[in-house]
Order: sequence, then C-alpha cells, then structure tokens
Amino acid sequence: MLATTTALAAVALPLAACSVHTGPVSAGPAPEVTAPRTLWAGSPAPGRRGGAEPPGAGDIRGVDALATVKADITAGQATADGPEAMDEATRAKVAHCTAIGAGCPVRTPEYHDLTGDGRNELITGIDMDGGFCSLRVYTLRGGKPVRVMAYPAAVRSVQVSGRDLILWEDTATPDYQQRTVYAWDAGQRTMEFQSQEYRRVRGAGSSPPAKGGS
Repeated sequence: MLATTTALAAVALPLAACSVHTGPVSAGPAPEVTAPRTLWAGSPAPGRRGGAEPPGAGDIRGVDALATVKADITAGQATADGPEAMDEATRAKVAHCTAIGAGCPVRTPEYHDLTGDGRNELITGIDMDGGFCSLRVYTLRGGKPVRVMAYPAAVRSVQVSGRDLILWEDTATPDYQQRTVYAWDAGQRTMEFQSQEYRRVRGAGSSPPAKGGS
C-alpha cells in the first residue's frame, strides 16, 4: 500500500488544479464505444477483411492466414486438452488444405485491432467435429505473425466489441448461453480471460453456429 503522505499528495494534485481553473477540467478523451460486431456473419466491413485498400507495411492482412495456421499447428504438439487441443482428424485436414474454402476447416480470416496499437490482429478458427472450434488470434511482432490466443470451445457465435473478443456458447440449460470475454493484456502480451457469465437468450438453440467460408 502507498504511504499515507504519498496518498495525500496524490489527492492534493487535482484539488490544486481545481483552484487554478474556473471551469471543468477535461479527463481526456473517452474510450471508443462500439456495438458488438459478429464475426463470420455477413459482408466484411471496409478495411477489416481485405478492404478496398491493399495492406501496407506492418499490416497483418498481408500475411498468408492459412500458412500461418498450418505453421502454428505443425509447431505445436498434438493434445486432447488445453488451449491447443485438437483432434488428429482435424490436424490432418488442415495439413492437406491448399486454400481456405470448401473442405478446409480453417475459417475465413477476420481482422480487428484487439491490442489498441492501431494495427489489426488476425482472428480465425478451425472447425472440429462435434461443433467445436479452435479460435486463434495472431498479431505481428518483428514482421512475423505470433499467436496470442488459442481457445477450443463449442462456440455459437463470436463477436468483437472495442478490444474485447466475446464468445457465445450453448449450455445444458435451454435458452441460456455462456458469454466469455477475452481482452488484451499488455503485461502478458496475450489475450487473457476477463469474465464469464450466463445469459438468457430467447431461441438460443434455434440457429446453427456461425462458421467460416470463402
């Protein structure tokens, strides 16, 4: 804990500032608030998935998404548990993919700034048997893609809101879904778990999970 004198000094600063200014003092720009955008649903927003302009230097849109996923899976160990969990059949399918599309379980890449540095991250998923999907997020470091998140789940849908990645999963209770939020942790330099809750969603089990495509 801070020493009492330090705490008092910290409190004194804004009080002193108020004595100088006759009007309200700005606390700085408010963080941007955006409505959640569902990934893999509908047309891409400009600049988010391909966009009208070609990717510039340091833009992860210029990286081959399929090659990135294949290299990531090849470098990892086959495991049935943990964040990198993936069955052997899916690993084999990915290894034989020549392009993202029919027959390839890798979802079409989505792009969104999740770190707040003004540059896009690559968000994709690998569809597995049983309705499960291995969600993966990559960022550029030194010009090379680095995975900063892997999460296998039976996702119903995936959203981004601001810098939050929101995962919706079905539960054993009808009309309820599990809402899990991941966000960027600058200290760990990864996407970290933030919160998890259950929400009632009318007709939650009536629609199939969103999946990638070409």
